Amino acid sequence: MAISSFGKILTVLDLFSVSRPIINVDIICDELALSKPTAYRYLKELVSTDILKRISGTSGDYTLGSKIAVLDYISHSTDPLIQISIPFMRDIVERTELCCLLTYLNHDYCIDLHHETFKDAELLSFGRGCPRPVYVGASPKIVIAHLSKQRIQAYYQQFSKELAQVGFAQTQDEFIQQMRKIKKQGFYLSQGEIDPQLCSLSVPIRFSSKEAPIALTLVASKNRFDFINIQKLIEILQNNATQIEHKFATLPESQGNPI
Repeated sequence: MAISSFGKILTVLDLFSVSRPIINVDIICDELALSKPTAYRYLKELVSTDILKRISGTSGDYTLGSKIAVLDYISHSTDPLIQISIPFMRDIVERTELCCLLTYLNHDYCIDLHHETFKDAELLSFGRGCPRPVYVGASPKIVIAHLSKQRIQAYYQQFSKELAQVGFAQTQDEFIQQMRKIKKQGFYLSQGEIDPQLCSLSVPIRFSSKEAPIALTLVASKNRFDFINIQKLIEILQNNATQIEHKFATLPESQGNPI
C-alpha cells in the first residue's frame, strides 16, 4: 500500500534512536532515499509543528521537538489502561517489594507503558517508551503466546536467527510448542535473558480473543527471586490482571480500546 505524503514525512521520526538523537539532511537523504529538496521540505514541516527542532549553531542538525514530550505526557496521563492499572501495580509493588511493569508488544519491539518501583529501588527495566527486543524476556513471550498461530509463525520467521542464538527455539515447530506451553501455564518466568543478573515474571492482561494482551510483569535480581515464592507471585499477578480486565471492561465503549 502506498504511503501518503504525511506518512512519508513521519518516516523521518524512525531515524531517531537513543544512540542517534540528532539527525541531519544527509542522513535523511541516505536512509530514506530522498532528494535534498524533499528532505528539507519534510524538515520544514516537522519543525513548524514543533515535532522537530533545529539545533542552533550547527550546519543543519535536528533533534526531537517539544511536541513529542507533550504528546507523551497526554498519552500517559489519559490512557485509560494505564490509569486503571496504576493502583493495582502500586498494590503489587507494596506487597512484593519488586518492580512492576506494564508492557506493550509492537511488531518488532516491546515497550513499557508504565512502571512502578518499591520506594527508592533502582528501576530494573528499560524505562517507559524505550524499545527492547521481542525475542528475550518474559513480557514479549507471554504476549506472543496469546497470538494466533499465523502471527506466532510470523514472529518466528522474523526473529528465527535471534531465537536460535539465545537458545530459545531452533525451529518453527519448537517455537510454536514453546508458545503453546506458555499460554497453557498462564505465565512465563525469564531468568537472565535480558540481563544475566535479572529475572522477570509475566502474566497477560487480556481484553478479547481478537486483541493481543498487555503484559503485567514483575522484575528483580536473580538473587531476590531465589528467596521468593514464585507461585505466590503468579497468583498475585493473575489476580490483579483479572481485576484490571474487569475494570477495563466496564469503561464506556469510546474509552475501552486498548493500544
